[in-house]
Amino acid sequence: MKNLKFEHRITVLYLILGLIWILFSDKVLGIIFWDINSLTRLQTLKGFFYVIITAIFFYFFISKHLTKLRNTESELEKHKNNLVELIQEKTKNLDEAIEALSNTNSKLNEKNKIINKKNAELKKTLKVLKETQFQLIQIEKMASLGILTAGISHEINNPLNFILGGLTGLQDYIRDENIRDEKVELYLNSIKTGIERATSIMTGLNQMSRASENYREPCDLHAIINNSLLITKGELKGSIEIKKHFSDTPIIIPGNVGKLHQVFINLIVNAYHAVEEKGSITITTGITNNNAVITITDTGCGISKDKLSKITDPFFTTKEPGKGTGLGLSITYNIIQAHKGTIKFQSTIKKGTSVTIILPAKFK
Repeated sequence: MKNLKFEHRITVLYLILGLIWILFSDKVLGIIFWDINSLTRLQTLKGFFYVIITAIFFYFFISKHLTKLRNTESELEKHKNNLVELIQEKTKNLDEAIEALSNTNSKLNEKNKIINKKNAELKKTLKVLKETQFQLIQIEKMASLGILTAGISHEINNPLNFILGGLTGLQDYIRDENIRDEKVELYLNSIKTGIERATSIMTGLNQMSRASENYREPCDLHAIINNSLLITKGELKGSIEIKKHFSDTPIIIPGNVGKLHQVFINLIVNAYHAVEEKGSITITTGITNNNAVITITDTGCGISKDKLSKITDPFFTTKEPGKGTGLGLSITYNIIQAHKGTIKFQSTIKKGTSVTIILPAKFK
């Protein structure tokens, strides 16, 4: 019975009590009354009595349980209403908290945007400051180099003039005395070559160190390139062959002589370092559509595509730490821009790099 549900137990109990009542009541009445009519009437009354007693029993029983059920339902409804109110209140508080958090996030996003904007401006300013600082240093260096070169040139020109005078005197003496000696001629030619080279070097240094902001000077590109090759000859290592394919006619363009020397010195030195020991550097010049076109091609190590677009960025370098500042090509790019020209790079790893410069060749 304990394993049965409540409603099942009530049903079983009702059936048992009903059967007991019918069986025992019929036997008792059969013993007491022998008259069939009286027995029938008593059994009918007994049935009414059983129904009344059962109805009363069920009334109180069901009333008790229904009252408990109704109270339970009422309590549940009350708890439900309280829970709904609590949920609504919590939802309202949560919505307010979300709204406050959203407002805070919005304010933080605005502040982050302002901070990011300020950081970008600061980085840009710092970049410009570094470039300007380096350019000022370069200007100071060029100015100092100009002063130093002028002093050295003056001091060297004096003994060169003495040597040249002595050479001229010896040549006149040999001619007057009609001396025919191949060794003497060879020595005199060697002295003459040395004087000419020293004079060329000093001329190139003087032109390179000119501190001028005039971009309308007549610039002989062939002379500037030759001077740059002469000045950078000390960087030349191994068996690097220099090939010059200059146009048949001189190329004179408007520009700044000193700054164009910087351009070609930077590019030639980079080509030397790219080739390292064995290879060639080819310099080609020409005129196309009133523009001077100069191409410097080396057979060096080359530059990868991902780095090629960055090589003119300030402080970017492909060289090992301590071997480059990353400013040579940046300065070169700025000088070309100042001349209203363009510079383009093409490169293949382990095959070499080609630099093409286009400068206006027409004086306006």
